[in-house]
Amino acid sequence: MRKALLLHIIFLFSLQAAVAQLVFDKSTHNFGEINKEDKKYVDFTVTNAGKVAAEITKIEEPYGVDVKVTTKTILPDSSVIIRIKYTPKRKGAYKADIPVWTSVQNHPITFTIEGVAKTADINESLECPDFETQKKPEDLNTDITIKVIDNATKQPIPNALVEIIWDGLIYKELRTNRVGETNQTLKNDVYYIVASAKGYGSSEQAVEVHQDSLREIIFYLGEPSEEPIIVEQVDTIVEPEIILAPEDTISTAAMPVGLYAENNIVFLIDASVSMKLEGRMDLLKAAMIELLNGLRSIDRLAIVTYASSVDVVLASQFVKDKAQITEIIQDLSAGGRTEGAQGLEKAYEIAYQNKLTEGNNLIIIATDGVFNLSKEDKANVEQNTSNGINVSVVGVKNEKWTEKSMLTIAELGNGSYLNIKSYRQAKETLLNEIKQKSLKK
Repeated sequence: MRKALLLHIIFLFSLQAAVAQLVFDKSTHNFGEINKEDKKYVDFTVTNAGKVAAEITKIEEPYGVDVKVTTKTILPDSSVIIRIKYTPKRKGAYKADIPVWTSVQNHPITFTIEGVAKTADINESLECPDFETQKKPEDLNTDITIKVIDNATKQPIPNALVEIIWDGLIYKELRTNRVGETNQTLKNDVYYIVASAKGYGSSEQAVEVHQDSLREIIFYLGEPSEEPIIVEQVDTIVEPEIILAPEDTISTAAMPVGLYAENNIVFLIDASVSMKLEGRMDLLKAAMIELLNGLRSIDRLAIVTYASSVDVVLASQFVKDKAQITEIIQDLSAGGRTEGAQGLEKAYEIAYQNKLTEGNNLIIIATDGVFNLSKEDKANVEQNTSNGINVSVVGVKNEKWTEKSMLTIAELGNGSYLNIKSYRQAKETLLNEIKQKSLKK
């Protein structure tokens, strides 16, 4: 199966503390059958998700191939487009490998293009079009077939549930037919898809849908397994049963006002480019929307993002217009460098402006990587904790080696370290954390 659909990590290079990580949207492209009037070029996007700049040092162009790049320097948390054109001079099938060498690895990234030329013109220009002439099709749809298979028997699973999550909300709920398949036409965008079936576990993945992507997605389901939610410093919540009166407009079913104190919550969201990968931002959006639905009109919420800059995307406000806040969460996007310490300063500023004398004052840092703080920053966290502003940290599909820094911040902030690796965890984690922190003694 060709690599497509997702941004795939292709290289991890370490040199002391410096890390360069290049990712790309696809490695191959098949034009299919092409005629003289058809477009003969394709764009590949390469992103530097690491911490050091990478240089494109050499591109090998086979016969008939011309290549253009937007820039040869790929800065951290930045992308370049590599445009490749093949101009056939004879009819028939063709295939070309284009090695691209960079300064951060000792082997090339190889992009492959192929197709079948139905016509050929020996006078056609070999030159690749300039980027200014690029026209992106708007509002295109792609037909996708989703298959769900028993991993042990390799037989199709009928009546399996397929949930398509788009920007944190369930967009479609589908069921597979007798041969374990379901079909859906989707707008070209990024989705998070979860497949499950009775008697099986679940499988999920981020999927980028576009006209050049694979049209078939296969999920293999095995035996159900318990997937623990990693939580440090949190005890089990034991709640008495409460029946809400019809006139109770302050409580929600999840957080009755009689049990839970007011909340002053500030989200600090890592919006660096690596949060685009593996559906991390989709899972975080799902978690935030689930929490939002459980909050009450007496609770305050703010959202700060940090990447190349620190931005307040939602000023602290009482949770009254949940539809509007949901739209803001859905519009969150990733791309840029990581400026975590500056983001934390802004989050503290907002938390203090709305501090509750009796209630839960909590900053929630959500990231997929290391949140580095200097000694002064750590001392600042401790000081703010002693003043009643706590910090919890949520790792979103983060690597094991990043947990140490996350745990350190959570301990200094008198908060919790939580881990989200699946859609089910996303639906439970944040709401459970807020309930734990605001439970009246």
